[in-house]
Amino acid sequence: MLTLQGEPFRFAGTNLYWLGLDENVRGTDHPTYFRIDDALKTARIMNASVVRSHTLGTSLGCAPCIQPGPGEFNNDAFAPIDYTIARARAYGLRLIVPLTDQWGYYHGGYPTTAKWLGFKDPEDFYTDPRAKAAYKEYSRQVLNHRNPYTGLRYKDDPTVMSWELGNELNGMTRDWVDEMGAYLGKLAPRQLISVGRQQGVDTAALTSPEVDIVDVHYYPSSVLTMAAATARVTGRGKVYLAGEREHGSDSLTAADALALADDPNVTGVLSWSLFGHADDHGYVRHDDGFTLHYPGDTAAMRTDVLANAALAKMIGGQRRLPALPVTPPLKRTGRHDLDRLHHGHRLTRLTCRAQQP
Repeated sequence: MLTLQGEPFRFAGTNLYWLGLDENVRGTDHPTYFRIDDALKTARIMNASVVRSHTLGTSLGCAPCIQPGPGEFNNDAFAPIDYTIARARAYGLRLIVPLTDQWGYYHGGYPTTAKWLGFKDPEDFYTDPRAKAAYKEYSRQVLNHRNPYTGLRYKDDPTVMSWELGNELNGMTRDWVDEMGAYLGKLAPRQLISVGRQQGVDTAALTSPEVDIVDVHYYPSSVLTMAAATARVTGRGKVYLAGEREHGSDSLTAADALALADDPNVTGVLSWSLFGHADDHGYVRHDDGFTLHYPGDTAAMRTDVLANAALAKMIGGQRRLPALPVTPPLKRTGRHDLDRLHHGHRLTRLTCRAQQP
């Protein structure tokens, strides 16, 4: 269970994968501040309290990326990320940020690192000392970046609720999860560590004491399969997150929303994926088949939008989110306490180690 200022923290929201680096602009470039702000505002209108975004932390192998090439870092790439974090903070939104990716998408991922290092097998990323060092250095550069809007390093900003070791990492080893989870946990002790695989519950994530949140993805989604995964995850003392629940062929119904909200072990549910207005007119169009617009292009999409908004309201206990909040970090019951003063408010993070097999 997650708690915030002594109260249970459950949430629903969406994925806005492109906030730091966009592929929907006739190429690859940084999104405009208008689009960033519009999308975050739309998420809040839909009662979201958490947004997950790949490109706030995964940005390798292209000219506008955080890391265009081996050992090379581009400070200009942080501009849209800085703005996103500041605006999310203003809207009372928390962020989940993956630091690499299983897939060789436009924003890069661990296959990019593997290619730079000349690996014949990309899976050597999880065992080769050079790849481990590269991942740590990249993560250090991201987490230590200071946001000019907030004055905080990313690792000190409670707006970032969790660093995800990577998106849909199918080949993770337990040793890699332990090592990288411990590294990030030491670097950012007041933020949570999450990770998951493409389908199903990842055993390494489930058993590692360094992981707080187990992220499970659903294509298609089903309340029954989600309930089974929830029981498995929470039975091992972990927090359960449905980090990607598809919009499209299996839309969320009102009955689904009620079932998920009524299960206290379902901590979070995030839809895939929301797009806001385009810079010139209309909405941003995306061709993966799962695009969600507010209030909806079709009757089916409008029904899905309403169900997602209702779920976010119910699962969050109808929390009132202030327009300009002071955002203390989340805490998990158990492992250790850490009190720090921040903006005049005392922050506490409690986490617990998973039960060992």
